[in-house]
Amino acid sequence: MHYFRILKHYMNPIVQKEILSVAKDREVVGSVEDGSFLKRPDVLLYPKDVEEKIKNNKVVAFHCSVEKWFNPMQLSVNLRQEELSDLRKGFDFLIDIDAKAKLEHAVAAAKVVYTFLKDSGVRPTIKFSGSRGFHIGISGEAFPGKIDFKETRIRYPEIPQTLAEYINEKIKDQILEELISIEGGVASLVNTVKNVSELSPYQFIDIEKNWGNRHLFRMPYSLHPKYWLVSLPIKFEDLKNFDKEMAKPENVKKEVDFLVNKEGEASDLLIRALDWKAKQPKEAIKPLRIRKKSETPIPEEYFPPCMKLILNGLSDGRKRSLFTLSTFLRSMNWKPEDIEKRIREWNLKNSQPLSERTIKTQLKWHLRQSRELMPANCQSHLFYVSMGVCKPDQYCSKNPVNYPFRLMKKKANYKN
Repeated sequence: MHYFRILKHYMNPIVQKEILSVAKDREVVGSVEDGSFLKRPDVLLYPKDVEEKIKNNKVVAFHCSVEKWFNPMQLSVNLRQEELSDLRKGFDFLIDIDAKAKLEHAVAAAKVVYTFLKDSGVRPTIKFSGSRGFHIGISGEAFPGKIDFKETRIRYPEIPQTLAEYINEKIKDQILEELISIEGGVASLVNTVKNVSELSPYQFIDIEKNWGNRHLFRMPYSLHPKYWLVSLPIKFEDLKNFDKEMAKPENVKKEVDFLVNKEGEASDLLIRALDWKAKQPKEAIKPLRIRKKSETPIPEEYFPPCMKLILNGLSDGRKRSLFTLSTFLRSMNWKPEDIEKRIREWNLKNSQPLSERTIKTQLKWHLRQSRELMPANCQSHLFYVSMGVCKPDQYCSKNPVNYPFRLMKKKANYKN
């Protein structure tokens, strides 16, 4: 974008007012066209500051901290955690949603997140990121001043990390269901991105949860240097028919605020998240360890309860289970002809068999995949719980693929 168009955008009184409003008590850092940042720490206090950054430093975008500070200019990489806590005035909470393949996926995820938060008693605000996704924000005012007799402001980044984990866990099945609906099927969804290793919505959508000190986000009304679109606050109603045309600099107008909430409205959400976190066993939040396939096909006697129940035939969830069975049987080192034979036998047991075209198409797709796909994890409501096939026993773990190996190990130890 030409320099004068950049300057014209940031000289827009609406843009300046909103940027300076958000900049209060925050570290604000400009970036140039190649994405590199100016020296930190820095702040914006007056309209003239914005103009000078553009004219003198060739700034094209502005980023600010989610944390608010008593004096941002005292920040330093040499400060200890205790010193940062003393400087920290508070913090906001931001859910950064990026689609790996389609903006439509990010729209779906943003709608699910917003609805979950609204149902939790919080009215979040939304802005387009300027590129592939959306930022959903909750102001620090929405959180209690103290939690468990400790000041909330000093429990950073623990609190935003816990909130992000809790929200991600609670919405994952609904997001996956929305993505499958958009693409018309599981296989079609998997084809939208490369290197899918497991059936999780977070293979297709990035929702940031790795919060750290002095974490930055693109400011409302800042330009994005790759797409030259505005990081624009929008109404929830605008998500359904969101069009990037709305975010072109010449079309910018203010309709809603960003990071504005009622005092204390997120207190219940935070308490539920902290309670949930306290109850999580350590192994439940570790990354999934994918077991190596056996050298020989694993017989059905070693299959987990969910797979045995699916193979008995279903009245609901047949298409989803076709994907599950195909990925599971491949992980069990079954030969293509044996997979096809078993799935056709299974299909005849369904109360309403899938069409021949569906079976052929899905089997052909699965059997030509060079990548190793995993079935959905065991706690998936969409793939197991809602269909009534999740009946765990002592050998169940995070993914059905692990079950046969645990059972065989147990039996081998018993024989010895």
